[in-house]
Amino acid sequence: MIAYQISQGLSAVAENIAAFEWELLFIWCLLLAIDIATGYIKACKQQTIASGIMRLGIYKKTLDTFSILAILLMQGVVSYLGISAPVGSILIGAFCFKELTSILENTAGEKGALPKTVQNWLEMLRRNFTR
Repeated sequence: MIAYQISQGLSAVAENIAAFEWELLFIWCLLLAIDIATGYIKACKQQTIASGIMRLGIYKKTLDTFSILAILLMQGVVSYLGISAPVGSILIGAFCFKELTSILENTAGEKGALPKTVQNWLEMLRRNFTR
């Protein structure tokens, strides 16, 4: 009886995993790698490479990864409850937006060739969301 329940539970988890938008997760992984690379390039150019700062950045990226895993699990719960809302996709999309913003900030911080519209957008974000 218990083996049957476990197999049913595992098949439900597998079904939810198969239904997830994996392309979005792949995009987030690519953006994450690009953000790490642009941050490192920025630190090299500014000659501010410090292991403590890099360690803090890796800790933050690790927490983001755990958050993504929790979102994937939550998507399964939402689906199990019969709600067909793309909660996981929306939240992972927000993480993609966060990574893109960080990439643009790294590029702008090094006098990268960003369009004026993007520079204005970053400045507006910096003014409104900086603590």
